[in-house]
Amino acid sequence: MTVALAALVYWTASCQVVAEPHSEALPANLATNTTLTQQPTNAFQWGASIRSRLEKKQDFNFDNSSQDYVLTRTRLHASYTTPKGHRGYIELQDARVAGESSRGHPPVNSNAKANVFEDHLDIHQANWNWKLKNTNLLIGRQKFQLGDGRLVASLEWVNTARVSDGIRLTWGSSEKRQVDMFLSRPVAIDPKNVNDQTRAGNRYLDSSFHGAFVADNATFKDSQLQYWLYHRENRQFGDEVSTIGMRFTNEDLWWQPDLQAAYQFGNFDNKEHSAWMIHGEIGHNFKRGNLSLAYSFASGDSDPNDTQHGTFDNLYPSNHPYYGYMDLFSLQNVKNLELRYSKQVGRGTRIHIGWNTFWLSEEDTDAWYHAGLAPVRVATKNVNPYVGKEIDVALQVPLFSGRLALLTGVSVFFAGSYLKDLELNKNALFYYVNMTYTIH
Repeated sequence: MTVALAALVYWTASCQVVAEPHSEALPANLATNTTLTQQPTNAFQWGASIRSRLEKKQDFNFDNSSQDYVLTRTRLHASYTTPKGHRGYIELQDARVAGESSRGHPPVNSNAKANVFEDHLDIHQANWNWKLKNTNLLIGRQKFQLGDGRLVASLEWVNTARVSDGIRLTWGSSEKRQVDMFLSRPVAIDPKNVNDQTRAGNRYLDSSFHGAFVADNATFKDSQLQYWLYHRENRQFGDEVSTIGMRFTNEDLWWQPDLQAAYQFGNFDNKEHSAWMIHGEIGHNFKRGNLSLAYSFASGDSDPNDTQHGTFDNLYPSNHPYYGYMDLFSLQNVKNLELRYSKQVGRGTRIHIGWNTFWLSEEDTDAWYHAGLAPVRVATKNVNPYVGKEIDVALQVPLFSGRLALLTGVSVFFAGSYLKDLELNKNALFYYVNMTYTIH
């Protein structure tokens, strides 16, 4: 840890500080019309970032357990933009974990394929973008961040992040109406070998994922509409899931709404799939702070023994910013009520406080799923749907004249009636210190 932090403060270039902690900020290399037009033509650019994070987890299985470790991630990228605006981009990544306990919980498997902890020096991204007026064609290994990331995101909080091999066509104006269409397949992280398209035996990483996403700023004044159609297919697992959805936001109203809904159809595990989700949020910006109230619902499966499947498929999300920083929940078989408050308390320093309460939609017939989409607890008869509540407190501080971003926080999960019915009544604790240095 000492060596990693010493390396962080060694650099003397400028640092990019993310405005909101735990958010899935758009990486600088994402090929959108806006970022491409800002790139100087006939130009070579490079950059790097170093991130180190200490995580301490206690009672994550709600029965006297602990796990501590240090995550480090180093990235180096370079790009070249031609006089005509075409652009090539490559990024290397090295991600490591150290100090973990082999008997701790949650377990840390640094050798598994589809790894979220380690990715020894590898090509993280490599792509080429052809630019023609208001159209971009991006081919190669790349990242997707669509909408607010509840269904499709690059998952930057995770040490290895998420990338896909694919083709992405973007056209239109981000100020009026912009359309993205893509064909892709996620990349499974193999920590000690080259990341490729070798099957990992994973439902999501072995899937093909295609779709279209529209950001519409022209239909309603001062508002944005987003619509999407996604299709995930993995015939080995019997999955052919299509998702249609829509989102409405308006940041100019005194109480700012964020309303979205999605419906899914097709097949999941060779069963007929029909599932849905909704999210409703209102927020208000004060002079130096923000307050928001949100409710999210995702359907569950009412009968695991029939030929129907009703659990919402969360696809490729970033659940970390939305359903508690402890990553105990995903947008599957859940009801979530959230209250968030953030305030600037000093020059560049912000404090963030979150309160989440969780219930299961189908507590007797479906599982409780964590942020990685896998079950925390399988379905159990005669239990209360109230799982518990989580309180998050995070502090974000720029250091060394803004060259370094410090993020630290503590989260506590208070066990509810569901866990007490299972005779698991321990409260869980999460503490972390994250430092990021970025060179442009």
